[in-house]
Amino acid sequence: MIRPAPAVAPIEYPSSDGKPMAENDAQRSAIMYGIGALSRHFKDRPDVYVSGDLLIYYEEGNPRVSIAPDVFVVFGVEDRQRPNYKLWEEGR
Repeated sequence: MIRPAPAVAPIEYPSSDGKPMAENDAQRSAIMYGIGALSRHFKDRPDVYVSGDLLIYYEEGNPRVSIAPDVFVVFGVEDRQRPNYKLWEEGR
């Protein structure tokens, strides 16, 4: 007799690691300046995504493996808001 496969619970990929964005005011200012300057520079490019302090997941199925760069730029993806960034969903 063939039995159906058991249901697999979806894997949660948090949008926050619970850590503060910056350790001090100077770091926070530099992060915000970098994101703002790059966003303005690429404002006419709908295929460029600029963000920072956003969790990037690079191993599907393993939400414990992530990084959260202060500032980053991705070319070739839609410029839209995201709760986190999953490399395998974005294709880059």
